Amino acid sequence: MASRMSYYWDACMFYEWLGAEPVSPTKKEAVADLLEENQKRSNVIVTSVITHLEVLPKKLNDKHFHDDSMYLRLFDGIHFIEQQISQNILLRAREIRDYYYRPADPAGAGGKMMDSGDAIHLATASIFECSEFHTRDDSSRGSKISLLGLYDWSGNPKLAGKYNLKIVSPESAQSSMSFDYADHSQAPK
Repeated sequence: MASRMSYYWDACMFYEWLGAEPVSPTKKEAVADLLEENQKRSNVIVTSVITHLEVLPKKLNDKHFHDDSMYLRLFDGIHFIEQQISQNILLRAREIRDYYYRPADPAGAGGKMMDSGDAIHLATASIFECSEFHTRDDSSRGSKISLLGLYDWSGNPKLAGKYNLKIVSPESAQSSMSFDYADHSQAPK
């Protein structure tokens, strides 16, 4: 992985691409560009095996993607890599969750705790030193912590105050879109 850029994809990125979710043209173009580079082996897309639990066949079916076996075949170890959950990842995820935990006030309001899956994704990306962490997670409703706003929210530009990890929502500068997610033509052969 050292010679290629490595991009960690949160589960929402797979839903966006495979489920042809409606997103802005600049977001679609960015994903299309990443997938084109991926086909040329200029990058590798990394995710945790927990993504397989999060990317559900029925939910993809609801989004008009009907080939779960194609989703699983993506993980060929060349274009898309799935990382196993190890004790090191779980301990890093625990550290991350603890760092961002905020207890509720005496009235029971304002508490924040990172989702376990999000912590595992961030831990995996940081341990494997991915170039960027790609997500669309910008929700901070209720006790949820936004991944895209994580560093602003915490006031610290490093993951858990000490790990370098660039968290972004990939977007191209401008769109020249002619790519249709629904045909999945950018999937590895």
